[in-house]
Amino acid sequence: MLLLAAPLWAQTMSEDDLFKDLDLTTPGLEKAAVGDRAEARHALAEYFRHRARPLYYIAPGEKAIPRPARPDVARGERALRHEFESIGYPHTFGPEIDWHFDKTAEAGSKYPANNEWTWQLNRHAEWSALSRAYRDTADEKYAREFVAQMTAWARGCPMPKDAGNVPRSAWRTIETGIRAAQVWPELWYRFLRAPAMTDDALLTFLRAYIDHAHHLMAFHTTGNWLAMEGNGLYYVGVLFPEFRAAAAWRETAGQWIYQEMNNQVYPDGVQVELSSGYHHVSLDNFLSVYKIARLNGTELPGDFLKRLEKMYDFDVFGAMPDGRLPGVQDGNYYPVRRALAEAAEYFPERSDFQWYGSGGRQGRPPVDTSHAFRWAGYYVMRSGWDADARYLWFDGGPFGYGHQHEDKLQIVVEAYGKLLLVDPGNYTYERSKWRSYFIDSPSHNVVLVDGEAQRRRGAPRDTYVIKEPLPAVWKSAPDTDYVEATFDENFGGEVKRNVTHTRAVLFVKPDFWVVLDTLTAKDGKPHMYDALFHFDAKVETEGLRAVTLNEGEANLTVAARADDGVTLRVVEGQEDPVQGWLPRGLSAVRPAPVGILSARGVQANLLYVLAPSPRGGGDPVKAVEAIPGDARAARISFRDGRVYEVRFGAGSASAIAMRP
Repeated sequence: MLLLAAPLWAQTMSEDDLFKDLDLTTPGLEKAAVGDRAEARHALAEYFRHRARPLYYIAPGEKAIPRPARPDVARGERALRHEFESIGYPHTFGPEIDWHFDKTAEAGSKYPANNEWTWQLNRHAEWSALSRAYRDTADEKYAREFVAQMTAWARGCPMPKDAGNVPRSAWRTIETGIRAAQVWPELWYRFLRAPAMTDDALLTFLRAYIDHAHHLMAFHTTGNWLAMEGNGLYYVGVLFPEFRAAAAWRETAGQWIYQEMNNQVYPDGVQVELSSGYHHVSLDNFLSVYKIARLNGTELPGDFLKRLEKMYDFDVFGAMPDGRLPGVQDGNYYPVRRALAEAAEYFPERSDFQWYGSGGRQGRPPVDTSHAFRWAGYYVMRSGWDADARYLWFDGGPFGYGHQHEDKLQIVVEAYGKLLLVDPGNYTYERSKWRSYFIDSPSHNVVLVDGEAQRRRGAPRDTYVIKEPLPAVWKSAPDTDYVEATFDENFGGEVKRNVTHTRAVLFVKPDFWVVLDTLTAKDGKPHMYDALFHFDAKVETEGLRAVTLNEGEANLTVAARADDGVTLRVVEGQEDPVQGWLPRGLSAVRPAPVGILSARGVQANLLYVLAPSPRGGGDPVKAVEAIPGDARAARISFRDGRVYEVRFGAGSASAIAMRP
């Protein structure tokens, strides 16, 4: 999204507009309808302080009972001193807080430029910290500080006349939705009856809150943003039914959310951005609407909840044996147990949800182990449902609607409780070489051509949502799994569409994979092909073999077939060009080795074995040998005496166990 223009500032809802917009015939608001404005203001404030409904997840003014002996008030104390933190970067304001300030844009800033600093500042995490400190201590200083900051924010950050989706804006539509549903409800209920919440302060808070509905009705977007915008609008409609437009807010938001369950979710249950984290952003916001509606008895379509069930299949079948989804796209490695424990409450007939959510104490694991998300293009191979299961994730799908990485045909491997071949996951949304690296092909387990990355970015965004699954071959049987897909889109530089890459993966259950990368130059010219293997461990190499060196943990052997001209090297911590790094948190980096298996030619067939070994086990692969006359086959020998002949054909592969 290109963000250039400054927002056009309007004015916060006036008090006259507030009274006009209220339905003063609501029972309990009679005194607010009197002619004397001072009496009406006080009556209105008292009404909101003492009304019994609508319900939220905490009661007005709720405090911790019993109070914690050692409450964690550190962030609340920092908020008192105007010491704020956004996206991990701290800043101390003076007596006045500038809510449009950007720490990363200061002259001489040591931080990379990142508009998120201002935007996420306006998600009001410090106010939530003040709320928690007030809950746990009942110390009125936290309420006084909240009221002071909130009223100053309302004065200094009026609702804009446009969408506000620009740098330094306090009213981007995503922040508006997040505040309205995820932050401000707690603040409203927590501080509602605090002595510091005077009539003036309460009505200021109320007007600013209602402006969130006005802003979202006027401006909304698509994708996971619309899920957050719709959730926020629905919350305002539920929590403030006294307003004449409240029913319209609920109806509009409910329609958005209901429609987005179709628009954003493929038939296989995966959200169209194809990100582990943003899948749950949409799912959580969809579910949030259902939960607040159920709590207050507001209407939603009868099949609203049922539509969410399929989204949890992504967690069940996509999660690695350690209980996390891989960190694909701009998604962190996402732990699914809590989400599935909650899902089990809504879908008690799903014994697999119960099994996941209870850590295996209840329910049953799924019958099928491997799974194809054909629309998302994600294919999961696993040996079982135990913690030591061997697992491979394969990406043969579309680019994704947002938060994309250039990583088609990527593979991720976990086995025996250890992540062995890694996706970098997410990195902060800054403008830097590190951000560029972590969303690009060089940081993923794919193939570069002449050093160039995949280049799908730049097409019209709606073309990234597919109308039918992309071509791929998927076969799952008791003894083997097979997947095959092709990247025939753009590479960077002069390569463009002149080279196609087909990756085929054969899982010989239960313990190893054979991968064939076929690179074909359509221009008839030789090219350099580099297959990448990103490790999070020390690595030793010998010939065409790389072995990780985790002490007391599982390890991975990558062993390639010996072909003329094929080489293997390891790069770690290289800065020009950037290669051999992993994120440390969201805003720092650390060196990590990457194996690079290279070949040159008009066509190349890179064939290699991925063989995990358990804790204390050594390199299990003895040899990977060519079979004369067949460039798509190999004889694979293991140190335990097993021997296999593996042959790849057109859309299939076979592994025949041979006598030693």
